Amino acid sequence: MSPVAKQDRVPFSQAISVTPLDKHTYTVTLAPQLAIGTVPNGGYAASTLLSAAKYHLTSRSQPDTIAAQIAFLNRTAIGKAYIVIEDTKPGRTLSVLHATLYQEGLLDHAPWITPGKSKKCLVAYITNTDLQKEAGHSLLTYSLPSPPPPVNLSALAKNEDRHWHKMPLDGHAFGRVKALSNMEYHVLRSPPAPTDPTIDPRSTIDLWVRLSDLEGYRPPPPAEKPFRFDQVFWYPTVALNLEVKKPLPEEGVEWLFLRVTAKQIRNGRLDLEVIVLDEKGELVALSTHVNLIVDGARNTAGRGGTQGKL
Repeated sequence: MSPVAKQDRVPFSQAISVTPLDKHTYTVTLAPQLAIGTVPNGGYAASTLLSAAKYHLTSRSQPDTIAAQIAFLNRTAIGKAYIVIEDTKPGRTLSVLHATLYQEGLLDHAPWITPGKSKKCLVAYITNTDLQKEAGHSLLTYSLPSPPPPVNLSALAKNEDRHWHKMPLDGHAFGRVKALSNMEYHVLRSPPAPTDPTIDPRSTIDLWVRLSDLEGYRPPPPAEKPFRFDQVFWYPTVALNLEVKKPLPEEGVEWLFLRVTAKQIRNGRLDLEVIVLDEKGELVALSTHVNLIVDGARNTAGRGGTQGKL
């Protein structure tokens, strides 16, 4: 497996950075390094809305998103986008914003958007607060069902953990997926036996993830076989809901644990439930997704002109 080129990686904070055009309009460049095929990753595009919300609410000292409901109306494209923010409900503790990401027909002056030509790609309601100021009653209410085997994160960083190993991702149907080059995904070496015979174990995956090292690349051991995909599919996001339970430290964290579960995959549509824990096993965030399963050719169709619709 060839090393991942540096141009296939970008610091995430840089990729979601927004620049204000006026009090309610922001510009962002959707990076090719975070695309699936020709379409920027849906979670990445959604993160630009949260970045704009954080910037917009700086004056109110409400930088932290605790809830977001995001709908994906049209597929995005690599390149410039504008984000328009509406102050739906400003508050002293919580503020609710409505955010819309536009592409096509963008102007270099107010009103920035061309009516009838500019396309709404994402719309969202976003609730922000200052998590450092949260106070109130707390109850210990959650532990991960069927917890996975323990992990030694120091060993995992060198791909030497007893239970977990790095998932190789070359050989993808879209070729080398640049969006995946910015993360490391670590899965169980031997998935545990299912505890409930009525549930297909393939419906859930446990992962330890971290941002890739921007200065180097560590290939997997020669004995590992590449992760293979038998058919070209694309999984565009229709809707995404997010709730943040606790802040991460200002300096960030290296590792996060994800449990991703699909309850039903039927007629070209799937649901995803994502549980995010930190290194201590504490709940960081919850998310639910609605995704479609479509032919991979639709990822690149119509890129020469008008964007196709989902």
